[in-house]
Amino acid sequence: MFNFEQIRHQAQENALAYLLASVVYFKEQDRSPHQFIVAVGNILAPGWKDLKGHGAQVVMDTLALHVVSLGGTIVAIAGDDDLASATIAHVPSSDALKFFGLTRNNADAIWDIFKPIAISLKLWYSWSRQQDEVTFKLSRTRLLDV
Repeated sequence: MFNFEQIRHQAQENALAYLLASVVYFKEQDRSPHQFIVAVGNILAPGWKDLKGHGAQVVMDTLALHVVSLGGTIVAIAGDDDLASATIAHVPSSDALKFFGLTRNNADAIWDIFKPIAISLKLWYSWSRQQDEVTFKLSRTRLLDV
């Protein structure tokens, strides 16, 4: 009935929709979604336990896969065991932001989900945005821009 590509595309849209809908929910209540997003990250962290003891690049590859699965496009990914970064574009898309009535600034709360995961793996985590691109960083030592 449905081919793999249709299912993959719908799953991708659904995953991002659930995250953005949670941001909308808290925005409508004049509350920050930060606590909720971090709590979700804490709940998900045990699922990353197989990466414990691996370097920053191995963990970044998994983080990048998660973000790309939400519809992003990898612009750059680089690093080693000590420091890794990935720049990903077009997530969330302008269409998704418009549909949910969110600004990029509102929607960017979702990237805090990876902080408790990184902490559970004994890594430092940060992210930053430049227009339509988000850069994620993981390091074994404290990041200066955290």
